[in-house]
Amino acid sequence: MELAQDIANIDPVGLQTLIRLVAAPLQAKTITSAALATPHHARQADSFSCLFFQGSLPVTPDGVRADKVSIRRPDRCFKLRLGTDPVLATPWHRDRLANAIATIGFGKRQGAWVEDENHRISLLLPIGVGIVLGGNHSIAAGIANGEGFVTSADVQDLSPLYPYVRYDGLSFLRIHDGTLLSQPVDEEPGMLFEIGRLMAKHGVSAGAEWHDPSADTDPSLSGGDIYYKVLINGQDAGVALTPSGAALELRRAGLQEGSAQWSKVLHGDSALFRSNHLGNQETIEFRWSMRRRVVDDLKFVYGVMPWVDPDDD
Repeated sequence: MELAQDIANIDPVGLQTLIRLVAAPLQAKTITSAALATPHHARQADSFSCLFFQGSLPVTPDGVRADKVSIRRPDRCFKLRLGTDPVLATPWHRDRLANAIATIGFGKRQGAWVEDENHRISLLLPIGVGIVLGGNHSIAAGIANGEGFVTSADVQDLSPLYPYVRYDGLSFLRIHDGTLLSQPVDEEPGMLFEIGRLMAKHGVSAGAEWHDPSADTDPSLSGGDIYYKVLINGQDAGVALTPSGAALELRRAGLQEGSAQWSKVLHGDSALFRSNHLGNQETIEFRWSMRRRVVDDLKFVYGVMPWVDPDDD
């Protein structure tokens, strides 16, 4: 946690990157355990209780359960990048995992990874870790290939738990009386929980991309990488921001993630303002766009995709 504190002292937004770093070995363990286990006996990380401690345990002095203290956020929706964001898939059958990895992905028999209704993820805030509720084998293939997006089906905010629960490096403990809640096999869940405490303290939210379900267009539909063109005083600056870079700038501007104003700026309906190095005020606008997916065989071009903007790279 000393590294986490050092990062927070420099720029708390860097904690998002630390979350990815800490979650990576846990992600690898949950995916590969199916290779060594009999069906349905692979490592479990498909719920809050499996990852941290039983949600039914009381954590407050007056006996309120953990799953009643944490908050469900039906007003929030996120797009997680399987190649970047920390998503914990728990495939449970070796043969199904082998088939998914062998056949799903760009240039493979089933083609590039595509989200479908079977894919369900619960996102934990503020840490931005996704827990797979459905589609574990195909999502594991997407993670291994580093391709695809998946939309959160559920969002759970852990921030209200921090006054009542802590991880001491070995165990999860109830703060008011020191009662043992769990002693996880791996240290990563506890580290993620405590990094989340720092994120909540500094007002840093998940590194995943906030998604507006009501938007007319979805930047991920073309299968390419999303980016935001930057306009300064109405002129194209000739550079672009990644989704995380755009989100960072909106946070610096004091916008609340998921708010109406946040959505307006990302969809090009509103602007930000800053002073340049000469002290002159500039109007900053974003225009989201996509890099077209590049294939090496015409058979992978199935037809015209009408949702792709002609200006997409």
